[in-house]
Amino acid sequence: MLKQTTFCLIIFMFVAACQTPTVAPQPTLSIAETSTAETPPITLEPPAPTQATIHTPILPTPANTQSPTTEPPSPPTTAPPILTVAPQTPDGKAIIVDHTSVDLFEQIPDEYLERARNLGFVFMDASVGQNIHGALDCLTAVSWSQAPAHCRRDYTDASGNWTTFASGSAPARIQFTPDPVKYDRSQIIFEARPGDWKSYTQDFINIVAPQYLDTVSVLSYQFTYLMVVENSDISDPERGFFANNPDYYDIYDLENFIAQHPDKKFPLWTTSLSRNIGTQVATDFNNQMRQYAIQNGRILFDVADIESHTDQGEPCFDNRDGVKSCSNNGECEDHPDDGVQQPAICQDYTTEIEGGHLGSVSAGKLRIAKAMWVLLARIAGWEP
Repeated sequence: MLKQTTFCLIIFMFVAACQTPTVAPQPTLSIAETSTAETPPITLEPPAPTQATIHTPILPTPANTQSPTTEPPSPPTTAPPILTVAPQTPDGKAIIVDHTSVDLFEQIPDEYLERARNLGFVFMDASVGQNIHGALDCLTAVSWSQAPAHCRRDYTDASGNWTTFASGSAPARIQFTPDPVKYDRSQIIFEARPGDWKSYTQDFINIVAPQYLDTVSVLSYQFTYLMVVENSDISDPERGFFANNPDYYDIYDLENFIAQHPDKKFPLWTTSLSRNIGTQVATDFNNQMRQYAIQNGRILFDVADIESHTDQGEPCFDNRDGVKSCSNNGECEDHPDDGVQQPAICQDYTTEIEGGHLGSVSAGKLRIAKAMWVLLARIAGWEP
């Protein structure tokens, strides 16, 4: 009897050990899509919230045909997620407005300028956004010579000295033909907002955008250069903006919000840059944003690309290059060359030796303001 009991106990333990435990199904994110006349309804089934999907990136041929003197760092090996969502463009292909688009500003037909003026556009940003906001006002002046002084400043020598030009001898990069009617920006609204990258999407979704959903057609925001410093996790494949985070807002939350408002357009932005940001984080994040826009049919305002190319199309890199440069107030930097050239704001677009504000000289902010009109015209249906 004892042996029989022992034998049964052994059999019971063996069967229990071999059973497969029941695993609770992982929750999935569901984004409800609303059909439009141009876009059929699409159901999104992205990966489980606790993991970021890793895809092999397939990068398009860059629009810029310039040959940089030094190749910029390679794109990150971890691609952003491919989300099956309703595209923001009629044909499902991304609209990219970058440094190659600035020259299209003078070509925008009056019909599409009118449509662009009437769209209603709000963009949320910090101090660089304030600079762009001011540049939009430059384009509304009665004439170039009567535009505010901050619209007509440029460097006059290699030492960082600049002046306000008052005649037609100004460099081409700060020349423009303003028109208070054509470039009326009364329906282009700037919302200044502080914060870090983890609060920015949350504030846009919960605070800023809801105020304008009844009055504008286009809503967007930009991450600042201080959000892509070297120790930031914004580009981290598991904790960054393109990961599905349970603790803070990311691309999945933004896409959920976009899906709830199919009659609106939500352009994505790359970040602003500074002379020392230029970082690997900034480079990785902006490459992720570009790739995400391309593979998901999004509208992208590539400010980082505009800031990191001169008006002649030459690439600009960070200030860790061993070349001494000085600002107008006499401050200088002389960082040793670190051997890595990260895309950064061009020296001609800022008077700062470390930062990246666009206020003191005009070329950078004017180029972004012109590109913004191209962006709005494209959203309004213009196909140059």
